[in-house]
Amino acid sequence: MKRLKSIDIFRGVAMVYLMIGHMIDWWIISSEDGLFYAYISLFSAFGAAGFVFLSGISTMISYRNRIERVKTIENYTSKTVRKEYFIRALLVLGLAFGYNSIVAIMFLDPLIIWKWFIIMTVAGSLFLAWPLLKTSKWVRIIFGVLIWGVNQIVVSFLLPYEGNADIFGWFFYVLYNSPDQNPILSFLTFFLIGTVIGDILYDFSSNENEIERKRVFKRKIIAPLLISGVILIITSLWFLFPYLFTDKILTIKTNISWLIYTLGLDLIILLVLLILEEYNIFNTKKSYRSIYYFSYYSLSLFILQNVNFFLFFGLLNRYSIWFFTIATVLLYGALLRFIYKKLEGKFSLKVQIGIITNSIVRKKRAVDTSKKK
Repeated sequence: MKRLKSIDIFRGVAMVYLMIGHMIDWWIISSEDGLFYAYISLFSAFGAAGFVFLSGISTMISYRNRIERVKTIENYTSKTVRKEYFIRALLVLGLAFGYNSIVAIMFLDPLIIWKWFIIMTVAGSLFLAWPLLKTSKWVRIIFGVLIWGVNQIVVSFLLPYEGNADIFGWFFYVLYNSPDQNPILSFLTFFLIGTVIGDILYDFSSNENEIERKRVFKRKIIAPLLISGVILIITSLWFLFPYLFTDKILTIKTNISWLIYTLGLDLIILLVLLILEEYNIFNTKKSYRSIYYFSYYSLSLFILQNVNFFLFFGLLNRYSIWFFTIATVLLYGALLRFIYKKLEGKFSLKVQIGIITNSIVRKKRAVDTSKKK
């Protein structure tokens, strides 16, 4: 299928958003934390929610590609697809624990080892979503809605036990450590809706008939994404006003209004990018490469950008911080471009996870074949 640049652009922008958000959080002087609250209030749809949403899209497109390979490649079976999927999920989980362990050592807090940073949330979503990948789009949508409903009940019940050394405190720790990050029950729905969009985009991109393609684009992409996105935003935005531009925005990731609003905004953002790409409204070749590196190296960059923590911690005001954040992003862009030319996939954790996965599957297949002989 044709590669959709819109997904790469969205992921690249999400990565830049995360980098800038972290730099503002780390570098701004404490008396001007309001800038961080404003940044989160305005652009949070590009952050972890968008990243998990895009992971769902990519996962479904990859899954559909592999299912097609089952039909055409000898000795490549649905069992092989399942093995590859779970090995990849385990590797992402291992990466998540590795990252969390480093952060736990930095802050001398062992409880951070189990914390719902983005990589951990993606890993959890991969495991939990597998049984649903073969189901219909509507089943995944309904399941996602039900998860959000259950999430509101569970978090309301467990919140008073946060920090307690009892069974309910343990459940809160497992499910919601910490509420300012990306708890699995809040974010799994973004992943599942992403798989639904991935299904639609896979079918659309596989259509080579230009006339039919344009008709499908209007009927199955523009209409549903626009209507769904607008409805979600309108029904939730009003309830968010008490949280916007205050410190309450930092603990809003279990709030149903924020979840609905962010999903709606993610759908609209993706739709705008798809329209720009499909109708060639702007030259994607020129703008694509500049943001592509942030997408291609997103996992690697998420880990690497933590060194920024030590550069100007708590030293910059609301004016000086923009010079240093923009300069840092530009330097990272130049660095990633240089790395891409010299190393390409060798520096990409996503690529390396794929290579390791294929290597493990091949070795397992070789062992199984030798046993049969």
